[in-house]
Amino acid sequence: MPATVTDDGTDAEAGGLGLPVSKLRGLTLPVRAALKRHRVTTCGQLLRAAGGARDRDRLAREAGIDPGELLALVRRADLARVAGIGTVFGLMLEDLGVRDVPALAARDPAGLHARLFAHNREERLARRSPTPEEVESWVRPARALPALVSY
Repeated sequence: MPATVTDDGTDAEAGGLGLPVSKLRGLTLPVRAALKRHRVTTCGQLLRAAGGARDRDRLAREAGIDPGELLALVRRADLARVAGIGTVFGLMLEDLGVRDVPALAARDPAGLHARLFAHNREERLARRSPTPEEVESWVRPARALPALVSY
């Protein structure tokens, strides 16, 4: 079976919970180092360590990470569980208010595709917009994934 490639050219099979946190957009070197000191180097480890609101507050306090910055990283790690969403499409989804798996699961694929297409036409974030089939391939599995982030 051929590998699924995300919009940023990475292999989606290497993504998900095993994806290194260093691949998350917006991760600064100081935050990366702080997470590493707390043995958080993958998205799965980040979701386990900071998926819950109390755990996230504790990690932010102990590691000296801004709570808002940590929440943004947790949300990106959550979306990384969905195959095919890479950096650029993830940014587009965030811009439209789709910041985690439950938000993605709640969307109508056709409506979300139309919004992504219009947003990319205006902002020119990606060389191409995701296809209707790609958006469907994100929403459908997102509906089957357990919620790992609480607020």
